[in-house]
Amino acid sequence: MTKKKINETIPIVFNGGAYGTYLEWLLTTLTTDCPVVDPFTKSGNSHRYQGRHLIDMRGWNEYVNTADTASKFVRLHPKSSTTESISANLKTILSSVDRCIYIYPDNDSMLLVINNYFSKIWKDWWAHQISNEIGLEKIYDNWPIDPGLPVDQIPVWIQREFLSYYLMPSWYNQVEWYHLDTWRDQQCTTILVNQLLDDIEGALYQIQKDNGLTWTKLVNDIFPMHQKMLSLQQHRNQDQLCRDIIKSVVTDAAVGMDWADIDLPLVSQSYIQYELRNLNFEIECHNLDNFPTNSVHLKSIIYSNKTHEPI
Repeated sequence: MTKKKINETIPIVFNGGAYGTYLEWLLTTLTTDCPVVDPFTKSGNSHRYQGRHLIDMRGWNEYVNTADTASKFVRLHPKSSTTESISANLKTILSSVDRCIYIYPDNDSMLLVINNYFSKIWKDWWAHQISNEIGLEKIYDNWPIDPGLPVDQIPVWIQREFLSYYLMPSWYNQVEWYHLDTWRDQQCTTILVNQLLDDIEGALYQIQKDNGLTWTKLVNDIFPMHQKMLSLQQHRNQDQLCRDIIKSVVTDAAVGMDWADIDLPLVSQSYIQYELRNLNFEIECHNLDNFPTNSVHLKSIIYSNKTHEPI
């Protein structure tokens, strides 16, 4: 950190799982004499790099009001409760700084980001959120399990069904999907998640130009590390995969689809159940701990929630 005015700080604003830590590492690496040091953990996040994570608006306000020294880059989440407004919080941030960077998921990276949020932030999302945020009574009161059953013993099918009701609405609220339809600001560089992953050179050029940054290294110097980061992203195919699975089930495709050799994590399974419900179909999921691995099986256990008949 150097002695700077707060207004010269460039905050990186992002939702959990949207690569804000990675972008802070990139920008710090490219604008300082720091060597290119691998920031990645085995799960594919960049949490070996500490940087300056303010967490949320409370942390941002403390930084603005009490920091003795200002960092060139900081990072934080723009919304941590349902009563907050992302637009209002971004406006507050921009009232104190000249520029900010806002990373946002797009339609083809939605499940990538949600799976990241579920699997990369906490050691066990389920245990943490149910015990500390959601409350076990919501499980005990709505599913056939004994009150007092430890959270780590709740059957997978109940976890999946709970998430199919809870996770997507909660995430949509968290990111105010699709926030970019209604929000723009000339002080802010907006970067889509897939842009950051698939066009890193273009994304960095846009950030450099908008924010008046000077590179101390060639962008090419970070390309090998970027390729390593991409190779660690286990959930990159989930958006298209889940769309294909849903289509294969609700249409009369002549050829079935098999995904036995493709990882379909619990979040993606719950998304499929959620989307099928939105299409008026329910899964016969009682005791279904092992999710189907082909469209023929999945189609055989869903029924219309309007007629209660098999499709």
